[in-house]
Amino acid sequence: MRIRSVLLCLCLSLLVLSLAQPAAAQRSGNWAIGYSLLGNNTIAKETSVLPLGWMGGGAVELSDGVSWAFDVSGNYAAGIDVCGGVESRAIGIASQPAACLEGVTPATGADEFQGYSNMRAEAMWCSPTLSKCDVKALSVGGFTGPRFGPTGGSVRPYVHIMGGVVRSARIINFYSHTSTNFAFQPGAGVDVDVSDNVAVRLQGDMRYVMFGESSQAGLQTGGADYKEFRFSFGFVFALGG
Repeated sequence: MRIRSVLLCLCLSLLVLSLAQPAAAQRSGNWAIGYSLLGNNTIAKETSVLPLGWMGGGAVELSDGVSWAFDVSGNYAAGIDVCGGVESRAIGIASQPAACLEGVTPATGADEFQGYSNMRAEAMWCSPTLSKCDVKALSVGGFTGPRFGPTGGSVRPYVHIMGGVVRSARIINFYSHTSTNFAFQPGAGVDVDVSDNVAVRLQGDMRYVMFGESSQAGLQTGGADYKEFRFSFGFVFALGG
């Protein structure tokens, strides 16, 4: 039901905006690239902030004050603490510190599929035969939707509402848990010109991720949605005119 709602909203937005565009109009656009930071990521307990990231995107002007935009980004974290590091792997589970035994999220009665990775402490995955326990987390998203804001002037604030897909993963050596989900991403930002064709962009977004908890007992999904926020900074390059 939620997936159908996302697709319906995007289709209606595209239809309305296309009707507003004169058939013979030739509008300008832009593309952007820069850095992004993702916060409140809940793929695993230790990954609430993914500080290494990039963003890219662009927009095509449909009418005065209205553009159709797209946005892609990737965020990463590496070197995550593994409950004391290599030394902890030689300690029996019963003797592990309480913080290690918490796991990533509390276990559920349905024994969710996440138990294969996310619901277990990293120390339970790190084999003593491995030379190191390398833990990483990543989140990659792609979104599209309408953007509203002035197209003239040297300072151009804007707001947008986008829909798309987020793919997250936690990787412990060769063990990996991934999750791909539909999401909304409303946000706002501002472009400030530094030359005729280049501007600096500051942008903030809130992601509403529709997280389906797949159960080991069946292929049904739940609806444990969660929110992320993303901050990005970069450069915008004008196209056309």
